[in-house]
Amino acid sequence: MSEEKMTIEEFHNRIAVLTNNSIWPILDKAEPTKDELEEALHMAHTSLYHWSKVGQPINIARAEYMVSRVYSAFSWAEPALYHAQRCLRLTEEIGIGDFDLAFAYEVMTRAYAANGEKSKCKKYRALTQKATDAVKNEEDRKICQAELDKIKCN
Repeated sequence: MSEEKMTIEEFHNRIAVLTNNSIWPILDKAEPTKDELEEALHMAHTSLYHWSKVGQPINIARAEYMVSRVYSAFSWAEPALYHAQRCLRLTEEIGIGDFDLAFAYEVMTRAYAANGEKSKCKKYRALTQKATDAVKNEEDRKICQAELDKIKCN
């Protein structure tokens, strides 16, 4: 077995991508177990850390999204909202639109749903729908809509 040599930047990038991509299969489950969500949470924070070393602002915004998503899946409202706000702030600061903006609003919707804040949940749900409707690529728009459809503002 040969050892692969890589720079520290390549290492950070590889781990950031690997951990981020490994979260989706857990979040896509109808009812992930507590152990699976804990693993996803560790991966989300790991991805955020590694992106903070080598990523662009868009990578960090997307990593903040994932951290918030996992906290929302746990119904841990305070950290879910904290990371959702960071995601949205970064997304707005760097002027990312399209599906990134739709997902930033969507994660805010999830965080407010997890916190039981019905009026704010509905506000962000409407913003998410407007941003989702504006997504240019049809497949991306369908993905955004499918995620939004999973959220209930009860």
